[in-house]
Amino acid sequence: MIRNILNIVSNTYKSLNEFDFDNVDPNLVRYFRNEFGKDWKSALTEYLNKTKVKNDKKAA
Repeated sequence: MIRNILNIVSNTYKSLNEFDFDNVDPNLVRYFRNEFGKDWKSALTEYLNKTKVKNDKKAA
């Protein structure tokens, strides 16, 4: 029971604080890896956040 609660909390934290790069276009990931080197994850996360906000504004 405690393990289930910890799994739920862990999964919720990950979903709120990390992008799952498995669902991102592989070509986009490849581009960010080539352009930004070891900082590609933070750059891609920032880009995805900006596009999400942009899409949310269009929808509103």
